[in-house]
Amino acid sequence: MTGRNPDPLGLYLHIPFCRARCGYCDFVTFAGIEDKIDGYVKDLCDEIRLYPRQNVSTVFFGGGTPSLLEPRHVSQILDAVRSQFDLSLDAEITLEANPESVTPDKAVGWHEAGVNRMSLGLQAFDDRLLKKMDRLHNVRQFLDAYRAARDAGFDNISVDLIYGLAEQSLDDWEKTLQSTIRLQPDHLSLYALKIEEHTPFAARSYRINDDHEADLYEWARALLKAEGYERYEISNFSRLGKACRHNLIYWRQKNYLGLGVGAVGCVDGLRWENHKNLLDYHRDIMARTLPRASTENLDPTTRRFERLMLGLRLREGLSWNESNPEWLAHRSGLVARGLLEEVSPGRWRIPDPAVPLTNQVLLPFL
Repeated sequence: MTGRNPDPLGLYLHIPFCRARCGYCDFVTFAGIEDKIDGYVKDLCDEIRLYPRQNVSTVFFGGGTPSLLEPRHVSQILDAVRSQFDLSLDAEITLEANPESVTPDKAVGWHEAGVNRMSLGLQAFDDRLLKKMDRLHNVRQFLDAYRAARDAGFDNISVDLIYGLAEQSLDDWEKTLQSTIRLQPDHLSLYALKIEEHTPFAARSYRINDDHEADLYEWARALLKAEGYERYEISNFSRLGKACRHNLIYWRQKNYLGLGVGAVGCVDGLRWENHKNLLDYHRDIMARTLPRASTENLDPTTRRFERLMLGLRLREGLSWNESNPEWLAHRSGLVARGLLEEVSPGRWRIPDPAVPLTNQVLLPFL
């Protein structure tokens, strides 16, 4: 990338620090080294300055636990973003937060620094299940964090929930959803539990039941629809106008920069992943070199399939004027089975009842 991109970019900033690793987590995180945050923030600001000036419409602090950042850290990073990029006046700036690391003073400070959307990781409205997931917070701490965010002026709060634990009954899931909805969050993300390699859950040989997950999802989808939350993506539901603009950049296959340890970015078919090791990352930053561990030029076939895979996650679907005879046959077969529908000429999506079968929809195109 050597010049300005005419379309605004999304900017993802990875904050890799945690106080402990959750049982299901396979992200690039480091526990117990919060003393390195100051140095990392400096490196992240220096990486920001390695990029050419471009238009940016969203900023997303992900992790890890970005709420371990003090307001001064967030101000430092956003000052670097504003000095290096043309940040939209109405930019969506999101910070992911774990409840136990949110305080009223920090919430006020983040908001004053420019953060205007908070994503709170509740996961379950049940202290027993939170312990099963190795979460550090309890329900009371979540409620305190939620109130602190509202009092600080946040009018766009998302809450993350996880479903599919073996110990989680339908009654447990109903309690979690109904208790969360009473708080009137602006957005909800419902993530089906997945057991990834090299996670604590995998080491414990933890098992999940796909049918149980599907039942929990269908119950949640019906409830949230009745409560005024639009499902705009498989796992994401929002009030009117509160869909996550940053994540829509991913699902619409738009360009985004990924900065920080382990971050992934993709611009005009070039995808990269940064070093996952703090030492390697710091070494490249000190050498004023983009800290990329790998790059990949996506071929047309890969981009075409990824566009299909991502676009069909969205309830709006995607514009899909197909010419490949084999893919046309696959598409016709899915329509006949009720797994795909044409909502307007040339625009296709997965019908609501078929959403739990998304993998079956995509399988023929692999």
